[in-house]
Amino acid sequence: MDITIQNNEKVVTAILNGRLDSITAPDAETTLLPLMEEEGLETLVLDCSQLDYIASSGLRLFFTLLKQGRAQGIRVVLKRVNDFVREVLDSTGLSAMFEFE
Repeated sequence: MDITIQNNEKVVTAILNGRLDSITAPDAETTLLPLMEEEGLETLVLDCSQLDYIASSGLRLFFTLLKQGRAQGIRVVLKRVNDFVREVLDSTGLSAMFEFE
């Protein structure tokens, strides 16, 4: 999994590319969690347009980011979610918790 970070002051976008599974989720967490500490951050956008696959470990990471964001007053938005990822989010009930673009 590759993650490209675009920082535009109050909005940070993380472009996720590849598979988010038990092998890649720990590295993704190491990259994404510190973003929540950015000074003045208002919104974290997870761009899923290039995310091929998500497993339960990836869902856990998304939920962790959402939970931390809510605690800190930071919006966590899922952007350009493909059909597979959306189906997984829907089937687990997590889609109701997230904001989508």
